[in-house]
Amino acid sequence: MSIAIIGGMDRLQNMYERQAKDLGYKVKFFGRKVPDLGKRISKVDGIVILTGMVAHHMVAEVNRTARLRGIPILRIATSSAAGLKKVLSEFKP
Repeated sequence: MSIAIIGGMDRLQNMYERQAKDLGYKVKFFGRKVPDLGKRISKVDGIVILTGMVAHHMVAEVNRTARLRGIPILRIATSSAAGLKKVLSEFKP
């Protein structure tokens, strides 16, 4: 199962990926705006938005893509790896 992590701190990318991989997820991390974000996340099974550290235009693009593709979205206010692990352990797309 694959997930996209949107937002968060670039310096914590390795920790985010390790937490998700420990729970059996393949991870795509997008801490900053990238070209064609909608296309890049269109094939994932779920999306996690770290709302404390994300640009509004990224959230708008992610919401649009998720709505069109029927991809579930989780939002968490913290950017900590422990918070991500807790949310992912409860995530069932």
